[in-house]
Amino acid sequence: METKSLRKSNVVMMTELALLTAIVILMAYTPLGYLKVGAVSITFIVVPVAVGAVLLGVKAGAFLGLVFGLTSLAQCFGMDAFGTMIFNAKPVATAVCCIVPRILVGVVPALVFMGMSKVCKKRPVNIAVSCVLAPITNTLLYLAFMTIFFQDYMIEAYGYAGKAGIFFLGWLLALVAINAILEAASSLIIGSAICNALWNITHKE
Repeated sequence: METKSLRKSNVVMMTELALLTAIVILMAYTPLGYLKVGAVSITFIVVPVAVGAVLLGVKAGAFLGLVFGLTSLAQCFGMDAFGTMIFNAKPVATAVCCIVPRILVGVVPALVFMGMSKVCKKRPVNIAVSCVLAPITNTLLYLAFMTIFFQDYMIEAYGYAGKAGIFFLGWLLALVAINAILEAASSLIIGSAICNALWNITHKE
């Protein structure tokens, strides 16, 4: 009986993971995944990754993050001007920047949710914190990796040095801050709502 129940649970989990994977891919190649407002681009793809991480655990979160990362890398093959430019300059570094941070976008919320669930019994709070961390992780790690691998290239290509570099850095940080706030808000509202709605379904006795 336990074996049959476990098998059924695994089938349900795989079905949910397959559905979330399909959603990530769909969002990556349609306007559903990105909302561009002037120079700001809000990424909604972190939402299904966060949902999968919270509901299905670390492995599922890492897998969904990997899919997210691979779709980001695919954009560098002529679909995104900036991505294509940096890929042509440093293909391996670009792949690392696209994939590694996105895997952690799924891992971090899952670990935080598991850890908080042990000390805090308020599930909506745990879900909210975990969902907010997904876009924050994405933004901070992507910027960190880009700084590590492409700082010299950006300075050489655009001459961002001296006062020009300081002004550009200030503009970039302001843009990133606005982007991060909007993404965190969308993930908090949409991701938390989905997780709370699906919790009773995905965790039936």
